[in-house]
Amino acid sequence: MSFLQAIKSSIINEEDNTYISRILEDRIKIKSFIVPDYLYVTDLINPVHSYFSRKYPDIAMPESVNSRMKYGEEVHFLARQWFEKIPGFSGSEVILTATHMGLNVVGRADFMIYDSIVEFKTKNVDRINLENIYTVYRSDLEQLLFYAAMNRNFTRDNFLVFFTEGRFYVYRVSIKDPAAIENEMVFRFSLIKRGIENGDISDFPRCSYFGYGCQFSEAGVCMCHSLRPGESSWMRNVASVAEDNEMESLLSSIYAGNATNFDMRFYDLIYPRKYYHKITGDSRNSDTGASIPSSYYEKNNIKFFVIDSINGSVLSASGSEISEINKVSMLPLYGDDKYIIKNIYDENSIVPYLLKINNSMYPNRLPDTYYSELAIMCARRNRKEGILITVYPRLANAVVARDIYFDIDKIIGICNRTISDIKEAVETENPDKLDLCPEFTIKSCDFSSCSCKKEIIKGREKDY
Repeated sequence: MSFLQAIKSSIINEEDNTYISRILEDRIKIKSFIVPDYLYVTDLINPVHSYFSRKYPDIAMPESVNSRMKYGEEVHFLARQWFEKIPGFSGSEVILTATHMGLNVVGRADFMIYDSIVEFKTKNVDRINLENIYTVYRSDLEQLLFYAAMNRNFTRDNFLVFFTEGRFYVYRVSIKDPAAIENEMVFRFSLIKRGIENGDISDFPRCSYFGYGCQFSEAGVCMCHSLRPGESSWMRNVASVAEDNEMESLLSSIYAGNATNFDMRFYDLIYPRKYYHKITGDSRNSDTGASIPSSYYEKNNIKFFVIDSINGSVLSASGSEISEINKVSMLPLYGDDKYIIKNIYDENSIVPYLLKINNSMYPNRLPDTYYSELAIMCARRNRKEGILITVYPRLANAVVARDIYFDIDKIIGICNRTISDIKEAVETENPDKLDLCPEFTIKSCDFSSCSCKKEIIKGREKDY
């Protein structure tokens, strides 16, 4: 029996949750998702780069920048296990939207401590000082300020954390004027939209990529050299920045006692061979010519709207409530936990939820991977119940919420055995004992030595 089959057999009960379905469907029916009209926070930070990435989508990023970004992503994954040990940890990769500010802007905050935003950045420098924050790293500070303004549970104190050469530099950013941050976001949103519409970016500020391996500069299409430099004086007026020695010391202590390169996510149990090839350094086949289908943007637009609908409703759990749940960790896994209040009259009814946008015409046929993702989320926090929310764009954006009840002890055992199998495969450099990844992912796998493709004809199953 495969991992997916074992998880499916551990479901005790499944029933429709018409209460949550109705709340979300009432909101989603009044919204049009035909055009992907949102911008990302990173667009607001670098308007010029945002403009040229839309005008010249086929110009690839330099390999040196790609390598630096990949390193940052790897460290970021490892950082989850550090921040989870900080008291009050309430989330990672937290999606934020600015719809309550009247802007179609989306962002993804690295971490949250209670309701405070934590922006985590990797650098390759000898030292960082306070003045660097307003000069060299002003875009990082801007990003944190924009995230903080978008946070529906706004809190005054937020954190900017740098990691370089095994050392942390932590700064507490105390916001004095959130309205001024919103005004700056509105200005930049309008600036980008106007520039895209009329093709004129002469009044754009020079972006932070200027002189740092910008692909558009190398291609000879960027005009940043002729634009006015960006400035940071507005940030000095809206927030104060100070070193936070307490969090810096705490992170350093956690890092010293937990310096490991073995980081595993929820998805890695479902796609074990993909994880194996990634962790063993298998090369990847790049396909720079592949275009992103319009359905991707439409699904993302719906996803952002539904998450915002949950966060702006009675279904939303607070940072302190989530941090209490996150104190429990039954599995050495890391992922993007999301929680929803199932019953507003019961303070103990906060459960994990999984949101999926499905283009199927058959709502009664759900992929086994959906159940497995939710099961792993629940098992990690020792929750016997979770909610699976599925939106169907081809069925007029119908929303179906399902309460799923699990034999959680059985699932914890299944997950631990799979984790053990993956570790053994990595140590022995032999993936044969691992399940094949789900069939629909194998064809598009970009690993050069994909072992699933080599064994696809065997149809092998393993027993639990």
